[in-house]
Amino acid sequence: MKSNKLAPESLTPGRKIKVWNAPFNILVDKSQNILYLKSDEEIFKTYNVATGKDNCTPVGTFKIANKIVNPTWFKKGKVIPAGDPENILGTRWMGFDTAPSYGIHGTTEPQSIGKQATSGCVRMLNQEVEELYSIIPVGTEVNIVD
Repeated sequence: MKSNKLAPESLTPGRKIKVWNAPFNILVDKSQNILYLKSDEEIFKTYNVATGKDNCTPVGTFKIANKIVNPTWFKKGKVIPAGDPENILGTRWMGFDTAPSYGIHGTTEPQSIGKQATSGCVRMLNQEVEELYSIIPVGTEVNIVD
């Protein structure tokens, strides 16, 4: 609906719409704090992100294992619910399969974007992480490079 700029009530039988069927993948370049959304190896969209302090964001190939709207943050044994000012995860979470404490998420600290500022996750502006969340399915490959 988003790619066709349609509201749910405007979907009608027989209406022609665009359907994207090529698989997406993500490349995160830590040296530039940029996330590239790619389709068939072509850059589809570019986002500025924050990555880990002291280069602590893990390098490698991961898959998106889970997606959560308004995630709870578990910080050092403390449960910080969505909406709490201490919960820095923002409005979306997309967790990695082989590095379960890491993922791509929103933020309550937009001034950190473009910097090495996280505990290792890839941080995005909430509006942009919501867009990415709506595009990619669970299983999307994420490649993080120095």
